[in-house]
Amino acid sequence: MDLNQLQAFDQILLQGSFSKAARRLNISQPSISLRIQALEQEVGGALFIRGGQRLQLTELGKNFAPHARQALQAMSAGLESAQHTLQGKRGQLMLGLSPTQATGFFATALARLHREQPKLDIAVHTGHNQQIVEMLHEGFIQFGLVTGPFFSPEMQTIFQIHEPLIAMAHATHPLARQQQVSIAELAAQSDPFLVIDWSLASRYWQAHNLATQGAVIEVPPQTAYDLLLNEIGVAFMTRSFARYGLKMGTLVELTLQPDPDLHRESVVIQHQRTGTLSMAANEFLRILREETRGKLRI
Repeated sequence: MDLNQLQAFDQILLQGSFSKAARRLNISQPSISLRIQALEQEVGGALFIRGGQRLQLTELGKNFAPHARQALQAMSAGLESAQHTLQGKRGQLMLGLSPTQATGFFATALARLHREQPKLDIAVHTGHNQQIVEMLHEGFIQFGLVTGPFFSPEMQTIFQIHEPLIAMAHATHPLARQQQVSIAELAAQSDPFLVIDWSLASRYWQAHNLATQGAVIEVPPQTAYDLLLNEIGVAFMTRSFARYGLKMGTLVELTLQPDPDLHRESVVIQHQRTGTLSMAANEFLRILREETRGKLRI
């Protein structure tokens, strides 16, 4: 049993056919068939049910599949470790997240990781939830940070992060002078209210309570943040996203009465087949947990 045989078996599972797997591995279909035949001789029986409209595993194939993937992951981890040892590096971290999560606690956690492991290679890729799932499925990243609520049968939740959404405005905004702001005052005096699609719940609340009163502008989080800094409007923000404006006193939190109790949910996920994460990934997750302490839901 060799690595080429295990790679052929794994790619057939991923691609769903011998021909697609052959193209993925850049070999001919007869070559991949020969690899599987040799592998089946070693394990003692057929791994695939042949002749049907849809490629399926035999019972032997189902039992063998998780062990084959573990062997490939172990081999990949060993090769990666050897390469980085030769290059004087400590490993590699590849992850994905949505653009709106690339600031705040994530950036702080990344900065801490770099200070602790300055020779660690880090690659951060951005995309929407489905793009992150595709990156995980292809093995392009080790784990992802997606917008919740989120569920996929192929993905495993590592932990969740719940951040309160706080109404914020520039310190010079008329509403910033009030100790408490009613929902009616928020709708009428935001001038304008900046709608951000943080979650389904927050989007529904904003549409139900604010869409028919006063001016409303729907913008991405970073645009809303820049508008607030330029003394324009009111928006719901997380403290981590707006931390610099709050720290400098440029932005202030508004106390709403009643409190709408809105949250932004982020979910850290990995593919079910990933198994044990690398040392670098686990170290970053440890730091991320520390940076979001008090906001975690396991």
